[in-house]
Amino acid sequence: MMKKITILLLLFLSGITSSQSFIPGSSYFGRADYIEYVAGNLPLILSVPHGGSIEPAEIPDRTCGETVTDSYTKELAASVQEEIMELTGCTPHIIICHLKRTKLDVNREVDIATCGNEFADTAWNEYHTFIDSAKAAVVRSSGKGLLIDLHGHGHAIQRLELGYLLSAVQLAYPDASLNQAAIIEISSIRSLAGSNITNLMHSELLHGLFSLGTMFADRRYPAVPGIDEPYPFPGESYFSGGYITSRHGSSKGGSVDAIQIECNQDVRFEETARNSFATAAAAIFLDYLIRHYFPDLPDTYCNTAGFELPDDTEFCIYPVPFSSYITVRVSTPVQLNIFNLQGKLMISRDVTGEEKINTEGLINGTYLVILSSGGEVIYRGKIIKGSTR
Repeated sequence: MMKKITILLLLFLSGITSSQSFIPGSSYFGRADYIEYVAGNLPLILSVPHGGSIEPAEIPDRTCGETVTDSYTKELAASVQEEIMELTGCTPHIIICHLKRTKLDVNREVDIATCGNEFADTAWNEYHTFIDSAKAAVVRSSGKGLLIDLHGHGHAIQRLELGYLLSAVQLAYPDASLNQAAIIEISSIRSLAGSNITNLMHSELLHGLFSLGTMFADRRYPAVPGIDEPYPFPGESYFSGGYITSRHGSSKGGSVDAIQIECNQDVRFEETARNSFATAAAAIFLDYLIRHYFPDLPDTYCNTAGFELPDDTEFCIYPVPFSSYITVRVSTPVQLNIFNLQGKLMISRDVTGEEKINTEGLINGTYLVILSSGGEVIYRGKIIKGSTR
């Protein structure tokens, strides 16, 4: 059970600072336990601003701004944390507002967030200071990291909406425009666009093969933007990101990026579906960090058993890099397609069980491998022929 540490004084008297030392896995609370910070030891931060249910009499109902609760987002964050801890032995940083949104909206500027109430003001400040503390810890330990701001939407289209502070109109710009400095500078992943380990362009990070939206879609959770839905069509509802994404992402500088995820009701409301989604999300967040930020991240995980994504129990492709052959091992039959980076199909075949694939006809270089089952993509990844040294 996580240790509970309560901070009873007001923000400016409590000593909550971005440089304060926190114990990973411990919960820290602001005044009256309205705001909770679970300290982490991964370069990943989860923010849960609208899942609270507390309605104290000392804070009147807000008369300004939106008041709808993002139901089950607290429960979703807890499930994601549990899955990540199971995989890695580590925990992400988590900041939770336990106040109902009728009392406080920490995803707005303070005047709209609190409607001027002093106790709500204190909680608002605590929320953002705890995020600053988490960001400072991430930068100290890893130099950079990612904040996921978890929300829920009630829109008709059952898909995830990923917010990068770009409007639906801007997301529909051609790639050349998305890669211009003027657009990158307002993006919540500005830092990642400027430096990522595979040198992907900003447009590729938004809707390419290894964008977060595509990674979710590959696990059968439709998302926009992504490779299948690079932007919302005119008239479709879409949230592009709010105050938390703007304040704490890298659009204004710094090395911690932020992405707002608006989760549809189908992945939140029913417990079994929510837990299944959390299992996928945990693996995807870790994979995203490994692919774009920290290729050696598993070496620093807190358990001693090592780390394997859940997909590794369903299929395996080795060796990487490869030379004259690759071995593909799958638990269920799949369609294997290997493309060169120009999009030309080089190898295509059905695979059942474990099979050795002759690759002598491929020149040294990088290739895209896609595994499909029942007409749906279950994996996209890059493989390399030849030495990487």
